[in-house]
Amino acid sequence: MWVNKFTIFLVAAIFFLAAAYNPASAREITVGDNGSCANFKSIQEAVNNSSSGDLILVYPGTYNESVNIGIQNISVFSKFGNPEDTIVRAFAMHSNNVTLSGFGIQGNLSINGYYSKISDNIIFDGDVSSVSPGPGGIILLNNTLLKGHIELIGCPGNKIHSNYISNAKDPGISLSESSFNQIDNNTVVNCSEGIFISWLSSDNTINNNILTSNYRGILIGGQGGNSISNNTISNNDVGIWFCSDSSGNLVTNNKVEQNKIYGVYLNQVTEVPYNRTNRLYNNIFNNTINLYNHTSNYYTKKAISRDAGIILVVCNTTKTAGTSIVGKSYIGGNYWAKPDGTGFSQTCNDWDGDGIGDSIYTISVNIIDYLPLVFGSKQEQTVFPAVDFSANVTSGYVPLSVLFTDFSQNVTAREWDFNNDGICDSTDATNVFVYTAPGTYIVNLTVSNENGTVSRLSAVTASTKPQYTLVETQITTNKSKEMQPAIYGDRIVWLDDRNGMYDLYMYDLSTQKEINITANQSAKKQPAIHGDKIVWEDWRNVSGYSNYDIYMYDLSTQKETQITDNKSVQNEPAIYGDKIVWADGRNGNYDIYMYNLSTSKETRITTNESQQEAPEIYGDRIVWQDSRNRNSLNENSDIYMYNTSTSTETQITVDDSFQYNPVIYGDKIVWQDSRNGASDIYVYDISISKETQLTNAGSWVSGLAIYGDRIVWNDNRDGNYDIYMYNLSTFKETQITTHARDDYSPAIYEDRIVWEGVRKEDNRNEYIVNYYPYTITDIYMCTLSEVRQEQKSPVADFSASPTSGYAPLKVLFTDNSTGSPTSWLWDFGDDIHSKHAMNATHTFTRSGKYNVSLTVANADGIDTETKSEYIIVSTDEKQVN
Repeated sequence: MWVNKFTIFLVAAIFFLAAAYNPASAREITVGDNGSCANFKSIQEAVNNSSSGDLILVYPGTYNESVNIGIQNISVFSKFGNPEDTIVRAFAMHSNNVTLSGFGIQGNLSINGYYSKISDNIIFDGDVSSVSPGPGGIILLNNTLLKGHIELIGCPGNKIHSNYISNAKDPGISLSESSFNQIDNNTVVNCSEGIFISWLSSDNTINNNILTSNYRGILIGGQGGNSISNNTISNNDVGIWFCSDSSGNLVTNNKVEQNKIYGVYLNQVTEVPYNRTNRLYNNIFNNTINLYNHTSNYYTKKAISRDAGIILVVCNTTKTAGTSIVGKSYIGGNYWAKPDGTGFSQTCNDWDGDGIGDSIYTISVNIIDYLPLVFGSKQEQTVFPAVDFSANVTSGYVPLSVLFTDFSQNVTAREWDFNNDGICDSTDATNVFVYTAPGTYIVNLTVSNENGTVSRLSAVTASTKPQYTLVETQITTNKSKEMQPAIYGDRIVWLDDRNGMYDLYMYDLSTQKEINITANQSAKKQPAIHGDKIVWEDWRNVSGYSNYDIYMYDLSTQKETQITDNKSVQNEPAIYGDKIVWADGRNGNYDIYMYNLSTSKETRITTNESQQEAPEIYGDRIVWQDSRNRNSLNENSDIYMYNTSTSTETQITVDDSFQYNPVIYGDKIVWQDSRNGASDIYVYDISISKETQLTNAGSWVSGLAIYGDRIVWNDNRDGNYDIYMYNLSTFKETQITTHARDDYSPAIYEDRIVWEGVRKEDNRNEYIVNYYPYTITDIYMCTLSEVRQEQKSPVADFSASPTSGYAPLKVLFTDNSTGSPTSWLWDFGDDIHSKHAMNATHTFTRSGKYNVSLTVANADGIDTETKSEYIIVSTDEKQVN
């Protein structure tokens, strides 16, 4: 995509240069205001009287003028090339192929043309900016910016070389909609960011820069294909920060050292339009926390270690012969150090001397450097511990029994933490641990010897047996974007852009026919359906940014009706029976209004002067989010309810945070809630006046919908947005989708859930429009059917290892019972104690023959298995003597 576009830029460049260059007209023009024999006293006069090809030389002095350069192909130099003695207030360049060099500039320098060169200037308290929706070709060379920054918007193919930038409140160098730029050999000190690559800026080269004492050294904000190499990134708060949709970036041969909080910080959402992996290899990382994966929460300065999602990042390349960044003979991963000398690469052995550590480095469960770099002599090595272990299974249904085996080397002590609670569960080499509750658990084995300590992480996922059989159906298949589905009975409605603007379409599951509901050339948003009636927000009468109206279509009469005709904004419609509600801006703020189709009467529901938005209706009850109680920081909104039959308003939430996007069904009100930092789901039962928190996954949820006891939403806890459902009657959560791409905007009716989604395996879902990726979303449906669990009484069985030996004899007992027991009682036959556990370890301290029994039970019954003289313990003759 970008290669073709860049070719066009180069062709345009040749055209501009050919048109601008005319050597026959070139002349030298001088400027001076201190009694010199110059042609002009002001730079602006000289520019106004110049022609293409002219050279303007400016004598030393202070020129209190803002110079506008509108003549192309001219050069403006200070006479002696000294920016400290030739001072100008500001420059604005409005033409192509201009060279400016050797000035002290007290304000801004703006560039609105192509193929210009700006060099050897000092800019005091001003910025260098270019907004050029075209081929770019600007060279910024050897300039000094004091309290200012360089900003390129819409400028591809530029070169930013050897500049010094300091003390800017903004990023030292920032790119937006600017690709194929070279940013080399610059020094950026004490700015908000050293280099910021933002919106639609890909395939830039960031090489050999020094970025120090900034808040963030490099910030990549949702971009792909950028190369970050050979930079020194030190003493910032954060060295390199990836966020938003960043993917396909290369980070290699950098020194990322002594950054105060993180070396590399990953805070990405799930969409990856560049669909590539970020790769980090052959770097030196020397920070207290080198790499921090924090994908589902906003950044805080509290430097804690917590894994929060899956990120597309790889920390090594294939093992390749060549000199690594630490001078060894192979390139692989990265050198992981810490300022106190306890980093992984500083405490890992390399007995074959190839510069690659003998152990892998587990940064988090999903981020591993398989070829970490080390540096040291092959002969003179301290023996460090090397950690490794296996698990016989890593997923299954609860209760899930997992056998863990330690294969670590050079170890004198070990600690297992099987359920990521920070508490040591065992110090044995082999263990069986039972996961009784569903969830993803991080298993941590920490081993040590007299020379160091090292850990390894792995994940175990325990899940409940499925409650439902899930059958997914793709409703739409045309090459367009379908979104915001709603469902009632057999009818699914959605927005569809196949005709250029978003129209409403409907699919009838009973007849398997698709119907185009609207055909006028205007935008529509937020459809809702109840019975035969569909409502939506319509822009056909828009004037500027106002006059959005609510329309309705009756499927039984095939008639469209305009519900609102007020010349302001009406949006977010919802419908139940004959009642339509919406948010209305006619009073200067958003209020909730209602229209009754049976009486043709409009009613204003709220009169408070704050914002009331996102209404939903069920029966006589209307709910919405309301900002009337916002605190001094404007940081909260509440959920309110209005009963149309009693004309009473009720405040549902009182917490001092954001509660928003409510939905209602019967006596249940559900909303999104930010009181815990993330976005959780809460439910309020009107009948018993009780509030309950449903989710606490630390992820971001949205798109709530409810039908009966079932609540659906989209959730990014696994690194991309999936559809989830919670059943209020069974208190069980079910993951509806598990695809690699995102699913949004679910709606539910009885046993059917619909949503908009992208399927990675479907090549229709992404193509190029006007050089940019265009992603198709289709409408999908899942039909639920309950799985009836076959219940039966348990049958007890067990095994032990070893079954004989000298006292004290330590024995591992393993439950082999069938029938899904839920409780276990062991009797080891030594009259000391018994244990309630699925598997147990017991030590026999006296010789003898022991009868062992296991009693298991579930809701359907109880069973006991007894093995006579199962454990035989002898007295060691050496101990007797």
